Amino acid sequence: MDVSWWSSVAQLSTSLAGQNARPICDRLNGLSPGQSKICNVFEDHMPAVGVGAKNAIQECQYRFKSHRWNCSTPYSSGIVGPVHKLGTKEAAFTYAVLSAGVMHEVGRRCRQGLLNTCGCADEPKERDVGDKYAWGGCGDNVDYGYKFSRDFIDVREKERDPKRDHDQGRSLMNRRNNEAGRRIIKKNMVKTCKCHGVSGACNLQTCWMQLPKMANISRILMKKYENALRVQISSRGNLQLVASDQIGRKRRNRAVPTDLVYLDDSPDYCIQNRAMGTIGTEGRICVRGSDGPEGCDSLCCGRGYNTYTITTTEKCNCKFEWCCKVVCQMCTNTTQVDICK
Repeated sequence: MDVSWWSSVAQLSTSLAGQNARPICDRLNGLSPGQSKICNVFEDHMPAVGVGAKNAIQECQYRFKSHRWNCSTPYSSGIVGPVHKLGTKEAAFTYAVLSAGVMHEVGRRCRQGLLNTCGCADEPKERDVGDKYAWGGCGDNVDYGYKFSRDFIDVREKERDPKRDHDQGRSLMNRRNNEAGRRIIKKNMVKTCKCHGVSGACNLQTCWMQLPKMANISRILMKKYENALRVQISSRGNLQLVASDQIGRKRRNRAVPTDLVYLDDSPDYCIQNRAMGTIGTEGRICVRGSDGPEGCDSLCCGRGYNTYTITTTEKCNCKFEWCCKVVCQMCTNTTQVDICK
């Protein structure tokens, strides 16, 4: 099955640690020549790339768990399907969250001393840090994470490939969304301080900059997804906003660096289409009466739903008896679930 290269990398997790990276890098599905070279040179970075990609996919699946497209495919587990082939809003989100995930994990591991070519961040003192604050704690290395993520992820979009020359517009879109994910992390760095003093006093504080949680980044990206801007390729080969997409919005001449952009309409996620990477919504659990994307009317695409009664038995009312055991009752719970036809 044709899956995104990051789905393959995500399966690595930490499996590269302590191994000869070259044969593993060469065997990874979907890496471009430039990515393979970086993989072989920075072999100690690849576990971070794997974890960053895995975290990105998990955040994607969490944010879209109630939507018609739920950031997954049934034909395997823990991977994203062929959405990367499309120029849609969903592809925009996945590229942005992946780029952010890799940047986040690499920057974090720099601070932990797990990578050979980077360490703690050397950030200048923030203007709002007063005299009683000492600047110089071991901060997350956001700049190094940014650079490595940009080099490793964007290189495939810059390489000339005869098979992809007709998709130059999509490459520009992907790079644009990759950068948006990274910019959002830099924009949301958090100042963290630690107190120093005798008997818990806080006479002095050491401060540093810390990466935001990936959950916060994916939440921001979800808002960006909901307000993604449609673009087209200009006569000069650049991305420009589609005028019709500005109806009902404040008129804008260009997207800001943290906006997500897309080229194409989304496919019909209601039906299964393996080639398009859509799995349909048949068999999905919905919420009767909800007006949100998880509601049965929306999620089931007008096909209706079936209601099932599920009975489970589990331990309950547990008490500790002297001495020395825990005694529980067995309780039966009956619930109803609605499942799309």
